[in-house]
Amino acid sequence: MKIMVWHLGRKGAGPKYNFEMAMALQNEGHEVHACISEQAENYQDYIKNGIKVVSFNTYNGSISALLSILRLPFIIKVFTAYIHSHNIKNIYCTMPHIWNCFISSRFAETKINYLLTIHDATQHQGEENVILNWLMNRDRRNADGIVVLTEHVKELLKNENKPIYVIPHPAFSFGDGKVTPKKINNKTIKLIFFGRIHPYKGLDILIDAYQSLCKKNDRFSLSIYGAGDMTPYNKEIITLPRVNVHNRWIQDSEIDLIMKNHDICVIPYRDASQSGVIPTALACGLPVVATPVAGLKEQIENGKTGLFADNITSKALLEAIENLANNQSLYEYISSNAILYAKNEMGWDRAAKSSIKAFEELASRPSHG
Repeated sequence: MKIMVWHLGRKGAGPKYNFEMAMALQNEGHEVHACISEQAENYQDYIKNGIKVVSFNTYNGSISALLSILRLPFIIKVFTAYIHSHNIKNIYCTMPHIWNCFISSRFAETKINYLLTIHDATQHQGEENVILNWLMNRDRRNADGIVVLTEHVKELLKNENKPIYVIPHPAFSFGDGKVTPKKINNKTIKLIFFGRIHPYKGLDILIDAYQSLCKKNDRFSLSIYGAGDMTPYNKEIITLPRVNVHNRWIQDSEIDLIMKNHDICVIPYRDASQSGVIPTALACGLPVVATPVAGLKEQIENGKTGLFADNITSKALLEAIENLANNQSLYEYISSNAILYAKNEMGWDRAAKSSIKAFEELASRPSHG
């Protein structure tokens, strides 16, 4: 099967997800093409692995994004010519982009099967954008089928009136792949918050819980890794001991060592369809403590591959962290199970096979036969 994987993001989880899926599909024996940004931080990874690439100069900021609209007719022409010249009938968007709908609107003119991955059914609280929402909804209408990462998102999209396939978020591969179960020590227990700083991520909930931990003893430290606005949290953070803030973009090459150097990954989200941090932590054998948000409940088996707080409060989060930190056998049990679960249930090969089944189903429909 000829498949084009398509994502025009420049850095972060989107380009990583696109590349991992491209590799997995190629490893399954399919002819894979990739449509990516010329600014994609992993551009050379495609070339090194023999994946055919069509790329476009995207943008580096809001001004260049606006100016890029003028180039859309040219981009659409090149994109369309490429898929026709290579006889590609299956296009797999692994993460939406603001240009998508303008390009995907042309797919209806052909017998292309367009599979669109939707990571979030709605915009996160604090991220609402009317124009962006309109663009994303147009792209959804153009899709023949939708991939979601959780049953929770599938339920939210049930009125889309098109096939929806649940393909859970696989575990990203970082480092050399050598992972052993972790043990809790009797010294400082290193907590980590990892990922983009945004209100819906609940960093304030974690900070409040950490403040309470520090009042009880000096066993814990907290590391915060991620780009974003730290202004709302700085006043409280400067009063707390043993807090290390790395408020910047984290390179892929750093992630494996960062995860392995900590003891508990805390996911204190208020709202989430799913989390890409959870599969990464599990693959590193790093036990996760998370708030019981709908989408996250499908990524962790409570008490086996991670631990959930009873509710979305700093008090409940504190209790869950203490429960894990004070129970060495539970900690080691979760770490071992996390590694096995990531390897056996969160592999990219499984995701690729499920994606192929989705394309086969789309191709079998009368309108595409």
